[in-house]
Amino acid sequence: MIRLGKPVIGLSLPLVAVIVFAILMTFSLIRMFEVENAMRVDAEQNMLWVLHQSEVAALRLTETVALAELGEVDNDALSLRFDILVSRVALLNDGPQRRFVERIGYDDELDELTAMLQAAKPMVTDFTPADGPRLRAALAPLPRQFGRAANVAMIAEWDGLGGRLEDYRDQLRQTIASLIGIMLAGGILMVTLVLALRQSHRQNDMLRRERDFSGLLISSSGEGILAVDHAGRCTLWNDAMGALLGRSTEQAVGRLLAELSGFFDVAPVRQGLQRALAGKTAQLRLQPLFQPDQENPLHVDLRFFPLRNEGETLGAILFLTDATDRYAAQQQDAQDRDRLEELVTERTRDLDNALQRERSAADLYRNFAAMVSHQFRTPLAVADSSLQRLIRRGARATPAEVTERATRARDAIDGLTRLVGSTMEAARLDAGQIGAHRVACDLNAAIQSVCARQRVAAPDRQIIASNPQHGQVLAFCDPAHAEQVLENLVSNAVKYGAYGTPVEVIPYAEDDYLYVDVCNAGKPIPLEDRAQIFDRNYRGSNSIGSAGTGVGLFIARTLARMQGGDVTLQPACETTTFRLTLPRFKSPANDT
Repeated sequence: MIRLGKPVIGLSLPLVAVIVFAILMTFSLIRMFEVENAMRVDAEQNMLWVLHQSEVAALRLTETVALAELGEVDNDALSLRFDILVSRVALLNDGPQRRFVERIGYDDELDELTAMLQAAKPMVTDFTPADGPRLRAALAPLPRQFGRAANVAMIAEWDGLGGRLEDYRDQLRQTIASLIGIMLAGGILMVTLVLALRQSHRQNDMLRRERDFSGLLISSSGEGILAVDHAGRCTLWNDAMGALLGRSTEQAVGRLLAELSGFFDVAPVRQGLQRALAGKTAQLRLQPLFQPDQENPLHVDLRFFPLRNEGETLGAILFLTDATDRYAAQQQDAQDRDRLEELVTERTRDLDNALQRERSAADLYRNFAAMVSHQFRTPLAVADSSLQRLIRRGARATPAEVTERATRARDAIDGLTRLVGSTMEAARLDAGQIGAHRVACDLNAAIQSVCARQRVAAPDRQIIASNPQHGQVLAFCDPAHAEQVLENLVSNAVKYGAYGTPVEVIPYAEDDYLYVDVCNAGKPIPLEDRAQIFDRNYRGSNSIGSAGTGVGLFIARTLARMQGGDVTLQPACETTTFRLTLPRFKSPANDT
C-alpha cells in the first residue's frame, strides 16, 4: 500500500502520471491523425484508371480512323473520339495527375503525346480517306505508351501501398503502446485518486471528530468561552459564558458584544479584543463583572487570543474565568497582612518603649552616679563640715553656734533627702510603678497648700496665688499627683526666679480643661534648651550653680500626661511661664 504521508511523494507521483498521460495522449492523437491522413485516397490512386481510359480512347480513335477510311463513320464521330482522347491527355496534364506522372518519370513522353495530338488535330478536322494511313500511323504509338505508363503507375501504387501499410503497422504499434501507457497512467491516477479520496475521507472524519470533541470541550468547559468576528459579532458562546452573563447561546450568537453586556464595552476589555483581532494575545486579571440582578460583582480573569486559519486572523476568542474566590483570598490575605503589620508595629513600639526604658534606666544609673558625685557630695560635705566644726569646737562651742551648725547640717541632709526622693520618683515612673487614680479634685486647694509650703521653705520670696471661687477649678485628676506637679513647678519658679520678683500661680478654666500658669521673672530659658527642658536629667544653661537633678520637669510632665493633661512652656510670655493642663471634671448631670 502506498503511503502518502509525505506531501512530496503524494504530489509528485500524480503529477508525473498526469504529465505522462498528456504526453502519451498527444502522441497517440498525432499518430492517429497521421494514419487518418495516410488512409485518404489520393488522386494519384486513380491514375491507373485514367491511363487505362486514355489507352482505350487511343485504341477507339485508331479504330474510328480505320472505319472512316472505309466510309463507315463520318468525320463528326472521328472528331468526337479525337476530343475524348484529347480530354484524357488534358486530365493527365492537370494538377495531381501531372505531379504523379512526373514522379513516375513519364512526363516527357506525355509532353510528346500532347504535341503529337496537337499536330494531328488538322488531319482529324479535315479528314479524308486518303489521310487515314498517315493518321493511323501517327496514332499508333499512343496505346503502347499509355499501356507502359499504366504498368509503371500500377507498380508505383503497389510500392506506395506497401510502404503505407508498413507505416500503418508502425503507427498502430506506437499508438497501441501509447494507449497502454495511457492506461497505466490512468491506473496510477485512479489509484492516486482512490488513495486521495480515502485520505480525504479519513481527514474529514478526523476533522469532524476533532470538531465534535472541541465542541464538547467548549460546551462542558467551566470557563466562559466566546468568539467574535472582525465586526465584533459573537460567533461562539458556550453555556458557562451564558451562566456568567445571563444570556443563552441563541440570544448571543450573531449579536454585537456591546449589545449583550456593558462589561464588553469597558475600555480594558474592548482594548483586549482589539489586540486579539490584530493578532496579539492579551490578559486581564480580576476585572469586576456585575451580573444581572446582583449587587456584588464577580471578579474574573480574561484571556484574549487571535483566531487564525493558515496565518489569517479570522476573529478573536475570549476565555473568562470566575476568580472571585481568589480575589476574596487576596483581600483576606491583605487584611491579614495589614493586621500582622499593625501587630508588628505595635510589638515594635512596645520593644522600642522597653528599649527606651532600658536606656533611660541606664541613663538614670549613670546620672545617679554623676549626681552622687556632684550633687549629693555637696550637701554631705556641708553636713560633714558643720559636724566636724562642732567636734573641733567641743566644749568651747556656744549653744547658738551648736544650733547654727546643726541647722546647716540638717538643711544639707534635707536637700540630700529631696534629691534622693526625686531620683527615686523618676525611677518608679520609668518602671511603671506609679499609677493615677483620678477623681474630682479642687485644684485651688492643692495650689494653696503648695504655695503655703513654698512660702515656709523660702520666706524671702513672694508667692502670689490667685484664688478663684470654690468649684470653678474642679479637675478630674489624681489629687496627689496634681499637687506634686504644682510642687515641682512652684519650687522651680522659686529656685530660678530673680530675687525681688514675685512668683505667680494663676488658675483658670476653659471649656473642657483647667489651666494653672506658674510664672516667674528671671533669667530666661535659652531657646536651645527649650526643646529638651522636659527631658529627664537635662539641666539648662540657666541652672548652672543651682542644686538639682534635672528630673523635676520630667516628673511633672509625666504625671500630668498620666492624668490626660500636660505641662508646657509658654513661648510668648515676658516671664518664664509653665502651664499645667488637666481635664475638667464634669458631673453626669452636666454631661446631659
